[in-house]
Amino acid sequence: MNTALPDLAGFVLNKVVENIDFEGVAVPGLDGWFYRRQEGERVASAGIYKFSGDELFRAWGFVGESHCRASALLRDDGEWEGPHGDCPEIRVHRRGQDVIGFSVRVGEAEPRYVRVEGVRDGEPGPARYAHAAG
Repeated sequence: MNTALPDLAGFVLNKVVENIDFEGVAVPGLDGWFYRRQEGERVASAGIYKFSGDELFRAWGFVGESHCRASALLRDDGEWEGPHGDCPEIRVHRRGQDVIGFSVRVGEAEPRYVRVEGVRDGEPGPARYAHAAG
């Protein structure tokens, strides 16, 4: 598998995880759609992450590997940032125990901040980035 944005032709939906969590913190509205495809002796995996139904980023590699081979982020202008050769970095922003948003970064690009629906006056708070995994 190379690091080009994966064409999902031939992949089969394996599972959908709603309100996916990063480091044990569920992110309301962020769902992971996980696809698989047999490639010789290995199984390729592609995770499509959607926020409120809209695709936001992808991460892909092979089942059984500890990290993604590559990832890409859909920018606000509709173009892809990446692919970059690693997992995306996810930072969950909280106010107390409430999730107010999250940031996604691929490579060395600026992170994209997404505010959780219905949250007002939330500013990103201190948190560390965690790798997404499919």
